Amino acid sequence: MPFILHVVEYIPFYILPAELKLQEVRYVFQQNTFFNPLSSYGWISMRDHLFIKTIYYLAYIIWTTYELYNFYKTTSRSFLKKNSLIVYWLTGDMIMKFIVIILHCFNLIFAKKKHLELTYMDYIFVLEYITMMVFMLLNPKLLKGPSLKGLVFQHSAGFNEKESIETTKQVKAHQKSSRDKNVLFTLNRYFETEQLFLRPEITLAEVSRYLKIKPRIIRMALQMELELSFSDYVNTWRIQYAEEQCRENPKWKNYKLEVIAMESGFGTRQSFNSAVKKIKGVSPGKYFENIMQQPKK
Repeated sequence: MPFILHVVEYIPFYILPAELKLQEVRYVFQQNTFFNPLSSYGWISMRDHLFIKTIYYLAYIIWTTYELYNFYKTTSRSFLKKNSLIVYWLTGDMIMKFIVIILHCFNLIFAKKKHLELTYMDYIFVLEYITMMVFMLLNPKLLKGPSLKGLVFQHSAGFNEKESIETTKQVKAHQKSSRDKNVLFTLNRYFETEQLFLRPEITLAEVSRYLKIKPRIIRMALQMELELSFSDYVNTWRIQYAEEQCRENPKWKNYKLEVIAMESGFGTRQSFNSAVKKIKGVSPGKYFENIMQQPKK
């Protein structure tokens, strides 16, 4: 959006002869302004530009704040703690953006109508981008996304990015295995961050459409790497989530098994009982009784 606005605003200026361009630039330096009210070469005035920029910036901040709120609300504390660097980055970025949008509004309302000066506000706008850039440069691991955890992911921790350095013959020999590991890595990341398992109606077809991976390939990866069906895979995540909440969330320690089942994404108590017995080998009552008695880590 900023790029489009600037292009539309300055197209007439770009096609001017060099003499007229220099005349415009000299005016900017002489008047200490980034907007020439006498110029007839722009299609969008600087005030309109600032107004549009404030509107889309505000919309972006509101949407991002809403998404962050849902993320913090639905994500476990252990996951946030494990990825505290990302949490600090996102929170700090939003605080700086709130400051910037307040200054945008101030500049839009109180700036002089005929003369918009270069002020300390412009340096704050630049400071925001520089701060985020430096933070990313000092913490390049942010580019890899959140660190995944959990029983399912640990079980499939054989995925290693260094496998891509194998020789051509080794790549051919392990091509199928590498593909399965990559599929499982993508699937684990999707389930970890989106917590799809909390939805009782989640289906393989839906996951397949989102990840753009054929259902057959997902089934094969789960079978080859974990020896699990898709339904058992989903139920494993649900049980893991219930375990985590029972250990960390005081409210869950008072929940009955029916509530634990529903809050973990199981549609019915019967499906919960069957899944726990099949995956853990004991009844839900006995299994979660032991979980409740374990000290918080």
